[in-house]
Amino acid sequence: MNDIPSPAPRRRRRNTPPAPPEQQPETSYAPPGALPVRRPVRTLPIEVIDDATDDAAPPPRTRHKAKTASSGWRSLPAPVRFVSLSLVLVLFFTSVVFVTRSYLSQQEERRRLEAEAAERAQHPLYYADYILSYAEAQELDPALVSAVILCESSFDPNAESRLGARGLMQLMEDTAAWVAHKLDEDDASYTFDRLYDPETSIRYGTWYLGYLNRRFDGDATKVVCAYHAGQGNVDSWLQNPQYSSDGVTLDVIPTSDTAAYASRVLKARDVYRKYYFPLPSAQEDAAQPSA
Repeated sequence: MNDIPSPAPRRRRRNTPPAPPEQQPETSYAPPGALPVRRPVRTLPIEVIDDATDDAAPPPRTRHKAKTASSGWRSLPAPVRFVSLSLVLVLFFTSVVFVTRSYLSQQEERRRLEAEAAERAQHPLYYADYILSYAEAQELDPALVSAVILCESSFDPNAESRLGARGLMQLMEDTAAWVAHKLDEDDASYTFDRLYDPETSIRYGTWYLGYLNRRFDGDATKVVCAYHAGQGNVDSWLQNPQYSSDGVTLDVIPTSDTAAYASRVLKARDVYRKYYFPLPSAQEDAAQPSA
């Protein structure tokens, strides 16, 4: 028996409603010969923004204010505008001058303070109590004593020169022994090593400076030269017309090392007077060289 394929089942179509007719735009018909009806059309303004122009131009209110200010300025009389501009310029340049002068003054003050700090650092002061006490006992300027110590040993109590001078004030052995004899201290307890003691060195040194100060009538130049080169050399220089015109004033210091030493000591004395031992007004006026 032959197998006969059965027909495929048919799908039943559903009844779909017909699509609605497309809506046609309403068309108005006019009778022949009639003019077409014009309907009003609403137009919207288009704002065009120009970036460059918008950035450069001020807003309307600013332009209005600027225009008002400009018109107000131009409405002033010419002399008033001239005087106003002159006052503005004067005030401007005055402020510039004031600021510049203030700046320069501050810089000058800063440089002065730095110079003073450096000067003080180069002229320290130690053993001030001993210096004041023994300088007063010998009627000496403590600034001069301090300057001699600075130039002799730089305030090193253990200083010793190549010639054998010792201590703060660098006294030679024979000079120290002579001072000890004058002070009635040349007994068995005295030794030259005592000059390493700061108080002993200052006491002996100030006594010797006081002796020279009295011998040379308080002339600081001759006193300092005698302390460095010896009082005998100063006496011979004063007797030489090449070095002293009157036998009293030492016009020329013949040896370069003593001249340099005297110059350094006297300059250092002035610095110590400035910062540590200021003179009373009367003595300061007397110490000033006459013109």
